[in-house]
Amino acid sequence: MRLTGERLRLSRNGKRSNPWRILIYIILIAGGVLLLQLEKAGQVQPLFLPAPGPTRSAQSYAGEGEVHFSAGDLEKAIGAYKLAASIEPDNVDLWYKLARIQTYSSDLLTTPEARRTRLSEARESIERAIEVDPENTTAYAIRALVYDWSATAELKDSIWVGDVVRIQAVIDEGGGLTARIIELADSAELGESITEEETMYIFSGVVEDIGQDAWRVNGRTVIRNSQTLIRDPNRREEFLTEAEASATQAQRLDPNNNLALAFYAEVLVDMQKFAQALDLSQRAAEVVDQAGDQYEFSMDIYRVYGTVLENHGFYLRAIEEYQKAERLSPNLTFLSLSIGANYRRLRDVGRALEYFDKAAQINHQLGIMDPTPYLAIGKTYQQQGEFFIAAINIERALAIDPGNPDIYGRLGIAYFQARNWESAMAILKCAVRGCTVEESRESLCRFVYRSDDLECEEGQKFNQGVRGLELGSNSLEYYYTYGSVLAAYNGHEDYPNVCSEAEDVFDELMAQYGDDPIVSSIVIEGRAICASPGSTPDLLSTPTPFPDESS
Repeated sequence: MRLTGERLRLSRNGKRSNPWRILIYIILIAGGVLLLQLEKAGQVQPLFLPAPGPTRSAQSYAGEGEVHFSAGDLEKAIGAYKLAASIEPDNVDLWYKLARIQTYSSDLLTTPEARRTRLSEARESIERAIEVDPENTTAYAIRALVYDWSATAELKDSIWVGDVVRIQAVIDEGGGLTARIIELADSAELGESITEEETMYIFSGVVEDIGQDAWRVNGRTVIRNSQTLIRDPNRREEFLTEAEASATQAQRLDPNNNLALAFYAEVLVDMQKFAQALDLSQRAAEVVDQAGDQYEFSMDIYRVYGTVLENHGFYLRAIEEYQKAERLSPNLTFLSLSIGANYRRLRDVGRALEYFDKAAQINHQLGIMDPTPYLAIGKTYQQQGEFFIAAINIERALAIDPGNPDIYGRLGIAYFQARNWESAMAILKCAVRGCTVEESRESLCRFVYRSDDLECEEGQKFNQGVRGLELGSNSLEYYYTYGSVLAAYNGHEDYPNVCSEAEDVFDELMAQYGDDPIVSSIVIEGRAICASPGSTPDLLSTPTPFPDESS
């Protein structure tokens, strides 16, 4: 560049800028900034957006839910009805239909905890229905169903770690909490409050630890003393009272409500009022017979009549009513399972297996991973003494639900009955004490996938441990069988500490079931084996299980 010393000219002709043009530029810039701000705030839509597509209505989702329910896919039916209710939250029909399906779906869940959780969701749905329309007779009828099944699922005799509880606690001067009342609560009730005097703290949370003098709930330590009342660990009576009140209210609102009549009969069965239950359920079924199958809840009424007859021991007549219900809803596997269970009680093993297999085939066609039919098939073969075939079917159930400790327990019993002691010990350990991720993978590879490689590819897909079952009525057989098989290996060089673990199990059994003659005799025998210099598993007698005819 050559410098000349001349002044730099920024305009060719030296004219001044037009002020009106500058003003127009400023207005355009300001307008653009304003449009951008309005677009960000959502008050202005950008240009050239595609035309909005049609949004689905609540009735569209409800229709989808009914299709899934008829097809037997209750989980998808629940999902569709939840979407419908979210669009029309003031539609009472959507809420009570959702609660009904949630209740029936609980019958296909394989652990007590899962069933109670699902029924808690059903109670939330039906309470929403009543809140929307307090005078709806159908909502009250289905509320009777929900609370009756909730009562049936209440098999607890204590509060456990993982339960949701409500606590009323006194706040001391140092801010510590001393519990006055501890009681079970629903998951929907999580929250906290302080009384007006600010001396009583009321909150709900998950139990994280239970000690002799203190509990830990939602990260808070709560002192428990002799004045603490632990109330209603089992809410069966409370739920039955609600169920009966709901059925009565439904009939008060509509004396001709046939669904309420049927569900009241089911409540009466659980209240041990069998004669009245039989009368009401028969009357409800006769009305449906006369009216034809067009009544929306015909399946429910035939199912209830079958349930009442089954509880009277009229198994063949119960099958007939269940089959009427199944003809209306042929893909509901809980109906097939009920028919199969009644054929099994009649010792018609072939027909029982036919209906259990039908349930399995329905699930397979729908892509539903449900272990229940295989557990029913396994139990049927166990009762026939075919323990090897029983174990194969229970292994298949475990492959579907590998984190379920109850299935480990059932498989362990089948191995024990087949005199496969070592396998029984390994599997029952997972049911009673739980298993780490590595132990669970090894068990799946060894027993389910029959692989010599204990790190097999199928087992590596499982990424969680198994939580052992608390000792209770549902797990009692697993506990005393586990203790017995541990004792049987006393003196075995590969299992040097089995009697120490067996004694821990026996202590728990005697503390809770010491008055039971079967349990005490098993414990006495096991302790005698451990007291001997050494034993062999072949000397071990098979514990006598408590009778159980459930699927």
